Amino acid sequence: MKHIICLLALCLSSGAQAEWQALASAEDGAWYSEAPVTQPNRTVRVWTLFDHNNPVGAFGVLSVKTLHEFDCAQGRMRDVNIVVFNDHMARGSILRNTYPGTQLIHPPPGSVFERMMGDICKP
Repeated sequence: MKHIICLLALCLSSGAQAEWQALASAEDGAWYSEAPVTQPNRTVRVWTLFDHNNPVGAFGVLSVKTLHEFDCAQGRMRDVNIVVFNDHMARGSILRNTYPGTQLIHPPPGSVFERMMGDICKP
């Protein structure tokens, strides 16, 4: 019986992290994403997470979770919500929670966002 309980606990704890899929590595950390949600007007929203290797700034930022909106028809994107954490993988205390506005931009060439848009906006 102990083994079944331990196995169940292991499955539940590993399932809690299963929503983040590895996306790309960077020199200072790693990118992750959740499954995108498509809106009826070819707009796609997706959460990404950047997990820093080492604390950043005076407050020790270790991860940043951002809700991006991709406009597939126009080939542009914007950040809808940015949440900053003091622990890895969007855990710990929220240091900042912002809603940056509505400015649509083209993803920078060669960036993780350009690659994401290409994958997400395939016809």
